[in-house]
Amino acid sequence: MKMLVFCILSFFVSFPYALAINVASVEKFLDNAAFDAWDPNSNDLLFLRKDEKGVLQIFKVRENSINPESDKVCISCNAQRAVGFKLSTVPLIHKGASDWHPSGEWFITQGEIPDNISWKQEKRIPGARLNAEPETGWWNNLFLVSKDGKIWIELTKFTNHDINSGILSPTFSKDGKMIAWAERIGGSRPFDQYPNGRWLLKTAKIHVNGEDTRIYDIKVHPPQDGATFKPQGWSSDGKLLLATDIGYGELPYPGYRADIYEVRFDPDGTIKNMKNLTGSKDFLEHYASYSPDEKLIAFTTNNFDPQYEKRMNDAWKKDGPRFSHFIVRNLFTDLFLMDRDGKIVKRITNFVDQEWKGTHPIVAKNAWSKDGKTIILGLVLRSNITGKKEGEMIYRIRLE
Repeated sequence: MKMLVFCILSFFVSFPYALAINVASVEKFLDNAAFDAWDPNSNDLLFLRKDEKGVLQIFKVRENSINPESDKVCISCNAQRAVGFKLSTVPLIHKGASDWHPSGEWFITQGEIPDNISWKQEKRIPGARLNAEPETGWWNNLFLVSKDGKIWIELTKFTNHDINSGILSPTFSKDGKMIAWAERIGGSRPFDQYPNGRWLLKTAKIHVNGEDTRIYDIKVHPPQDGATFKPQGWSSDGKLLLATDIGYGELPYPGYRADIYEVRFDPDGTIKNMKNLTGSKDFLEHYASYSPDEKLIAFTTNNFDPQYEKRMNDAWKKDGPRFSHFIVRNLFTDLFLMDRDGKIVKRITNFVDQEWKGTHPIVAKNAWSKDGKTIILGLVLRSNITGKKEGEMIYRIRLE
């Protein structure tokens, strides 16, 4: 009996948030919008929306706006200064996957390489340019952008001749002196091994100094046996959250089994150790973010779907190494909280239990308010039949 009481008390000591956190409300903030980044200090929220030509533009609005649709401003539509590339290309290229510098004066983002191979392929293969959107990151460069969108500084120098180029998920350290990003080194063949392409992790020091900003001391981190390496966010003591498929290279579609790792670096910038927080080959974990006090991590997962791996294996038996629509037709996720040891504390959303009229929901990028009582997240709807993206919206979660 004493042992039972001890175990119960230990549970509550280990999970103080288990009883303390409740979801007060889940409300739609903005429709036809892909959540991009939120600066909790200034309350400036960035989101993406396609223009009349189908090009993703970056918009800004205040998170406390009463009418965000009316208050939004396109900050990529009127760039006035470009450093390292032609100013005229800014409105023509897809851009997004941003992260705010701690000063709130700048943000880092991805931008499509003009006239990349997908522009030519689009004429004979409709949809080819989707790979150049920031969500996929092929044929992208890295940029630093002023908060008003007027100044764009190119930080990496891939050209349209660099067929295997690409950038994913750039993110600033808490002090703004480091950045991490994923960089593409290969395509998606065979598809059952590299469904997202082949990537590696890079980190660098960054000196933000207006138009003289530069990145240096770039580290290329050994890819081990993984192909997916997507930085998610930094802790105040310099650890990096990373979504990666390390250890699953012998299984079908390892990129669809990604785990959340916490990475610790040595003083010289090399990786000291990597802690797997989720550790399941049967599910996908992604889009992780530290709470303001860094005791919790919000992340998306489909760990409530016990048939996910079976359907994945069935798709592999049918398609083998060829392209498969499995992921866009079969993945649906919700938002959860876990502690720093990877123990799940609470499920925050239940979007998958709602009716979406022939589509299914995927929870995407998320960010916390300074007081930890609000989470902003993106929600994607994909067709149950074709897997095509049918809608994007931003939700605001109030916690109490």
